[in-house]
Amino acid sequence: MSDYVFLIALLAGVLLLGAWREYASDNRRDARLLAALGAGGMMAGTAVWLG
Repeated sequence: MSDYVFLIALLAGVLLLGAWREYASDNRRDARLLAALGAGGMMAGTAVWLG
C-alpha cells in the first residue's frame, strides 16, 4: 500500500496548486474547496505512509 504514497501526495499537491490559483483569481469558494481536498489528500498520504 505504501507504493501509492507518492501518487496521493502528487494529487494533493496539484489540488493545492489549483487552490492557490483560484484564490489568486479571486474565486474564494472554489479555493476553499480545493484547499480542503488537498489537505485531506495530504492526510491520507500520511496515513498510508505511516500505516
